[in-house]
Amino acid sequence: MSFWRGRKALVTGGAGFIGRHVALRLAALGAEVRAVDSFYRGSPDGLDSVLTGVELLRRDLLDPEECQAACRGVEVVFHMASRVGPSSYYLQRPTEVLSTNVMIDTQMLRAAVSAGVERYFYPSSVFVYPARRQASPAAPPLKEEEAYPADPPVSYGWAKLLGEKMLEYAAGETPSFRGAVGRLIGVYGPGQDIDLERGAIIPVLLRRAYEYPKRHPFSIRGNGQETRSFCYVDDVVEAILATVERLETSRFAGPINIGAEGRLTILELAREAIAVAEKAIEIDFLPGEPSVWGQAVDCSKARQLLGGWQPRVPLREGLRKTYEFVREKLTREDGTQ
Repeated sequence: MSFWRGRKALVTGGAGFIGRHVALRLAALGAEVRAVDSFYRGSPDGLDSVLTGVELLRRDLLDPEECQAACRGVEVVFHMASRVGPSSYYLQRPTEVLSTNVMIDTQMLRAAVSAGVERYFYPSSVFVYPARRQASPAAPPLKEEEAYPADPPVSYGWAKLLGEKMLEYAAGETPSFRGAVGRLIGVYGPGQDIDLERGAIIPVLLRRAYEYPKRHPFSIRGNGQETRSFCYVDDVVEAILATVERLETSRFAGPINIGAEGRLTILELAREAIAVAEKAIEIDFLPGEPSVWGQAVDCSKARQLLGGWQPRVPLREGLRKTYEFVREKLTREDGTQ
């Protein structure tokens, strides 16, 4: 805790899912936290009461002057802002995803170095790994060195690979600047977008379970045999902060996989969501093929670098907490008790 007390930190994408959790954790540890967001995917209404102890500002990181203003006077940057969405978004709008994310990453990194920021965390993604290494539900767990030769399955992965390299080069060129990269996989938890079209799979499944059968069928696309790994957001945040703390002894850390080892099929995940909802639900299977058949990671490097770190929250417990968030959010929106 002493490391963060009084330290001035910036969280970009601070109104987003992971960024909000990072900002709140930093504030709880005594840091002076500034969060910036363009609110591209939402509204700032009500966030001041949620982000207790955090300075929340609207900033468009596509504007280099806004990036410079955001970085002014801070010691540590957590660059969590990114154009993200479900796999369908990456497949339907690949140019927008690649160009926008590369522009935001480039301008934020330049601004941070120019402002004299000391430490910088960049959240990369499991999508940096080659498509061929994710082509089977039983594909071996991905290790950090296997990102090359590069062939990400979606443009989002290409953007993240470029972001990783830019930060590595910047840390090598500027003696006073240190950087860390964590490749995140399957982060979920309260606060995640529950929109049925734009949301990630866990909040969408939990919403469908809650609203079943009155509003929506409970459906999954394809046969449900593709595999994924999921990690509760609090565990991911602890790893992110620990990675930045380790920069005390190195100028660049990572990339390291940050997530839960092991995997389950989407069909098994759907059944877990049903179990949490405690309902008798029939699953509908919709036509479709996944862009990735198997995602699992080897986190041995994270355990080694972060003093034995590993996720603590079991999937069923994390799903219960997320389901309660979904239930409360929809209840408020409906104006019911």
